[in-house]
Amino acid sequence: MKLHKYILLAGLGLSLGAGLISQTIAHAASSSSDDGAINERWGKPTFVAGAGLNQTQLSETMNKLGVTQDNVKTEQATGADLVKYLGYGSGDDSVMLSSVVVNREDQGKGINVKILTPENITQITADQYKNPLVTAGITDATVKVASVVKVTGESALTGVYKAFEANGETVDPERAQLAQTELDTTSDVSQSVVNKANEQNDNQNLTDSEKEKADEAYKAQLNQTLVDIKKELADLKEKQGELATKADVEKIVNDALAKNNLSDYVTTDDVNKLVSLAEKYQTTDGVLDKESIAQLDKISDDFKGTVNKLSDQLGSFGDSLKGTLENNQGFFANLWQQIKGFFSGLTN
Repeated sequence: MKLHKYILLAGLGLSLGAGLISQTIAHAASSSSDDGAINERWGKPTFVAGAGLNQTQLSETMNKLGVTQDNVKTEQATGADLVKYLGYGSGDDSVMLSSVVVNREDQGKGINVKILTPENITQITADQYKNPLVTAGITDATVKVASVVKVTGESALTGVYKAFEANGETVDPERAQLAQTELDTTSDVSQSVVNKANEQNDNQNLTDSEKEKADEAYKAQLNQTLVDIKKELADLKEKQGELATKADVEKIVNDALAKNNLSDYVTTDDVNKLVSLAEKYQTTDGVLDKESIAQLDKISDDFKGTVNKLSDQLGSFGDSLKGTLENNQGFFANLWQQIKGFFSGLTN
């Protein structure tokens, strides 16, 4: 009996190790997309410059993004594009100041976003662009964002859509407008979460650097909350064959917030905004389809990785931030403890 138990646990240990190794290899492969190779679907990467830039600013922006006229296709994001894709704005070119470089990736690669001038993109983080891009129907792309003047960052999505359509790929205006609503909602709710969390954690004596890391972790948890909401809505629709009721949506939103340790940091108004957004996910074609869910799985790994990294850097305070990541790892942690305990027992 003891030998049988030994073989069983050893087998479990080997399976666990193999799984972790395969995940590490997969992550390494997914992290090596920015190798300068030309994607054959598009050819060169596409540089979309803000129409409000003067020639000096344009040259400086290209330098920040590491591109030249020879190694990219060049487009311009105008005020009219902002109205077309986002459904609002004056059409004024002068407000279009942020720029992007978009490189099409192989199918299954997912969405990767890099902000090369974080000092000038004042409101939106790299992770906060990812959910809206999936909502808009953007798949498998590396996006680099830069601005040589301070901007909030919302209009960068327009440049991504312009790049896709310049390469013959259609962007659904209804999905693009919902993506902008999502970005605005995420920005508002994440700031509310950060403010409330900082009030409650005022007695933790965190340094300014630690507060910045905690704030970023809360934003990543909200990004993961949106992923969880979308996936739960998609699962419910597939099982029931119909849309979730208002009560269903409210439960899904609140469960997702609790799962990601944000329940104590959201207001009733925050929850209402997320419920309203979730109801729009259901009624906009394509947002909850299988391709979008597959893209969400990719960016979910990024959000969990952000929370894990920042939590580790914050020591004991960081342990309270992990939420979803800790829950997902619980089974494997417990299994590993059982395996270690068993082998320890053999030596006693």
